[in-house]
Amino acid sequence: MKKIILLFSLMLVSVTTTAQYAVPQQTSTAMNGDERANLAFANDFVRDILNAGNLDIATHYMSADFISHNPNVLGSRESFVDALRTNPLLIENVGQITPEVQFAKNEYVFFMWASFIVNPMEPAIIYKYNTLDLLRIEDGKIVEHWDGAHKTVAMNFGEKAMGGGVYNDSNNYSAREQETHRLGQIEFRDILQFGHAELAMEYFAPMYMQHNMNVPGGRDNFMDFFGGRESQPLTGEWVTPPTLELVSGNFYLKFDQRFEDDPGNPGEQSAFYRFDMVRVDDGLIQEHWDVAFPNKVSR
Repeated sequence: MKKIILLFSLMLVSVTTTAQYAVPQQTSTAMNGDERANLAFANDFVRDILNAGNLDIATHYMSADFISHNPNVLGSRESFVDALRTNPLLIENVGQITPEVQFAKNEYVFFMWASFIVNPMEPAIIYKYNTLDLLRIEDGKIVEHWDGAHKTVAMNFGEKAMGGGVYNDSNNYSAREQETHRLGQIEFRDILQFGHAELAMEYFAPMYMQHNMNVPGGRDNFMDFFGGRESQPLTGEWVTPPTLELVSGNFYLKFDQRFEDDPGNPGEQSAFYRFDMVRVDDGLIQEHWDVAFPNKVSR
């Protein structure tokens, strides 16, 4: 669905909004016991640290060598906690309560949140977009954290701005996860990177749901939107490989580190993080999410 239209009273004047509509919540059912424990632990971290601000117990959740990959915060546990204490808006998803999609795979926990913004030119139109948190857990502590924040501060963080992290693709697939992995790669590699939109007819559900508000929903609309591009021969290799691939049950996640101009340091680049994710059921791709922002609205 290209945009979600809601009617509001004249009291709605802000460009951004916390207004919510009923977001379906989805959790992978393929997690093992350790993964379910990691997911519960990560939810407690979000509740106690990111939202309740109980920063005196941060060491209960975060290891001494915790690394933040948020480009606005120096990497250590202490700098992350200090940012939450003094300027929490630097951390992208502070205040988010219930994820739209969540799962744990091996040492990683992934949250996808529904966020909303009002079109300032048409206040009756509210766009839904998606944000992320990715956590890596070792020995019962969070050792790394990524979100999708773009750099906004003028400080020069040196090598910290170049991103990085520990990335261990999931490869312990069940038969179902092998199929999820195969179909996820068909959408993001064969269709979108190599330009074979015609494959959507075979691999997408007819009522394919698109959570990028700049792309129309439905299989046929997807094919019309992306069709006509010059295609390349399929090689089975990525044009641009993902930084991390995670598969949990019927969810395929492609996580990417990207670079952009550093707003405070001309000529320098800083890292940011994005994702694409699909849900697979009945042998077809049913649903797609990414971090796209409305083309016509300034963030």
